[in-house]
Amino acid sequence: MTFVQTEFLVLFATVFALYWGMPDRPWRRVAQNALLLVASCVFYGWIHPWFLILLFASATVDFFAARFIASHPHQKGQLLAVSMAANLGMLAYFKYYNFFVENVSAALTLLGIRADIATMSIILPVGISFYTFQTMSYTLDVYRGKLKACDNFVDYAVYVTFFPQLVAGPIERAVDLLPQMEQPRTWRWDRLASGFGRAIWGGFQKVVIADSLAPYVNEVFMLKDPAFPMVVAAGFAFGVQMLGDFAGYSNMARGTARMLGFELSVNFDKPYSALSTPEFWRRWHITLSSWVGDYVYTPLLRSGRPSMLRTTIALWVTFLVVGLWHGASWNFISIGVWNAIWMTFYTFAIPVIPLRWRENRAGQVFAWLFHTGFVLQITGLMFRESSMTRVMQHLQGAFDPVEPLEWTAAGMVFSMAVLGTIPENIAQFVEDRLWPKMEASPWGWPVKTTLWSLGMVAIYLFHRDVSEDFIYFQF
Repeated sequence: MTFVQTEFLVLFATVFALYWGMPDRPWRRVAQNALLLVASCVFYGWIHPWFLILLFASATVDFFAARFIASHPHQKGQLLAVSMAANLGMLAYFKYYNFFVENVSAALTLLGIRADIATMSIILPVGISFYTFQTMSYTLDVYRGKLKACDNFVDYAVYVTFFPQLVAGPIERAVDLLPQMEQPRTWRWDRLASGFGRAIWGGFQKVVIADSLAPYVNEVFMLKDPAFPMVVAAGFAFGVQMLGDFAGYSNMARGTARMLGFELSVNFDKPYSALSTPEFWRRWHITLSSWVGDYVYTPLLRSGRPSMLRTTIALWVTFLVVGLWHGASWNFISIGVWNAIWMTFYTFAIPVIPLRWRENRAGQVFAWLFHTGFVLQITGLMFRESSMTRVMQHLQGAFDPVEPLEWTAAGMVFSMAVLGTIPENIAQFVEDRLWPKMEASPWGWPVKTTLWSLGMVAIYLFHRDVSEDFIYFQF
């Protein structure tokens, strides 16, 4: 089930009515959490109910591992290892087994050794990378003493399975979300209004922007040998599509959660305005970046004396984890390597660049053009194409002649991508500049309801019976 299906609207409306319709009694929070747990099971198990077995297996292992860590601190290292092995083992089996087998077989064949290792028809559970990282962070924080182990399994299970952010994030830390599950929620009109508006904007990003660009992007990348200008235009359009798709999901998740009384983490902060790779990863998929920063990069950096070599190793390991988190294929590993190269370059190069150059407007424009037009363009190309052979084919096409019709097609795709950026920029201007000045004015509600109405009309007009899946559902 996805946020843009009619079934979800029925589910959410039912949950919302029952959730806030409960009388204000001491037992209301417990009943609300039980309702959320049932709704999350319906949401996640709508197509493949057996996925719930894995979800609750991961949750149960970490719940009891954290309890035992709290009660047996002298054995917390072994208990943490059990938790990590269970979660990473499940993730490795469902996400990486076939990739490992295929590459071992290929390597043995190259060595002249006949290998007949069978792969398996494994269905990748939706959102497995998200919820395993979320449950592992809980156990790690209890192990580090940053969080008290939860005593109530229902409260913890709601934290793990919370349907607004279950399958595509944000990746919530238990220190942020679990206390909200353990506290009573009160009805607030302002939270309802802001949550509704954010959910509408997320739906607009997905249906109107991302899904409208998807056919143009797909058409170019389905060609056997598209001209290089078409690839560049489609790559730019894919970047806009991916932002609308993923940020749209995050905004719908934050909006629906807020309507239920919860506050989820910000996951995007104008990522395409970044001037460097480190800045981009502070703005894009923020909850993943902060997760690997806290649990991979920082421990590696602190494991010995600070040095350029240690920093480099920590960066490369961290971004290989980021690449593999996205998927078990060489294009995602290449994304990790590509970003590790530029993270290393920017980490050591920026401090030696004179401040007057970094603050110079022309220098900032050049930095943005280079990073967006080169670093991110190739990252997006590796993300969109599952074969590195295809990626190299596209890049080599830069030296091939281009027909007039191919320039026309590239211009059309590029123009559609530019159109897709207009609502994003308007929304950013309204949120940053216009709305703070108008919120308390008499024009606040009329403007707000007008924007909601326009957004819902646009979603209705652009919605298709067969919509594109959210891109990050594959992870």
